[in-house]
Amino acid sequence: MKMVKAEGLTYEYTKIMETDHGTEEHRVVALKNVNIEIEKGEFVVVLGHNGSGKSTFAKHINALLQPTGGTLWVKGMNTQEEGLIWEIRQTAGMVFQNPDNQLVATVVEEDIAFGPENMGVPPKEIRMRVDEALDAVRMKEFAAYTPSKLSGGQKQRIAIAGVLAMKPDCIVLDEPTAMLDPVGRRDVMETIERLNKEEGITVILITHYMDEAVRGDKVYVIDDGDLVMKGTPREIFVQVEKLKEYGLDVPQVTEVTYLLREEGIDLPADILTVEEMVGALCQFN
Repeated sequence: MKMVKAEGLTYEYTKIMETDHGTEEHRVVALKNVNIEIEKGEFVVVLGHNGSGKSTFAKHINALLQPTGGTLWVKGMNTQEEGLIWEIRQTAGMVFQNPDNQLVATVVEEDIAFGPENMGVPPKEIRMRVDEALDAVRMKEFAAYTPSKLSGGQKQRIAIAGVLAMKPDCIVLDEPTAMLDPVGRRDVMETIERLNKEEGITVILITHYMDEAVRGDKVYVIDDGDLVMKGTPREIFVQVEKLKEYGLDVPQVTEVTYLLREEGIDLPADILTVEEMVGALCQFN
């Protein structure tokens, strides 16, 4: 069974625009006939410029939005079935860009316990889940801290722990590092990768950082609501000019490789990391 399957997924909404003659209604198509399949245990990255529809897609997985056309299933559950929404949200947890919007308690461990308490999980089980979640994000020593005293990266790891305590099969992260400094970004990405590799949790990462996208198993590119590219990071990032047409960057190393190849230097086109670049350049000695 697929963890996430979108078939003809379409989402339209009405936008009210102010004009010289008052207000006008405009229909906006945020997703157009999108077909995506995500396997259990995969680390999938979704890319797109601002307003491309990538966050709209993420919100469909958590049933925060309902399709206006087509269907989206999470572990076989149709997100349009009202009676399944609670179970869908337990299966696919969501982490947003700003961790402050997800932290609800004045003590870290109470915040992590909030979700399981709402689910009616017994107190002994909650205690176990909180400890496991803190362990998983390497934040156990901060259990009694006030969230406001933590750094941005630490807050985001606590937000992830809060989702983990719900025991999801899948975590959807909507630009979780956008508001973080480089250290916070690194810590959050290491946490996400570890949960995917060690715990087998399916990860769907929405990001505009290309160095994060390199870490995925599969990359999808959404442009103006259309799914325009899909493949492994190597297959996607070798297409430098096409990505730039969609308003996207490529990883720095890939950009340098592209420029060197333009100058006639015979390097592999699909270099993704500094280590690969060093290895390729050493071949010239």
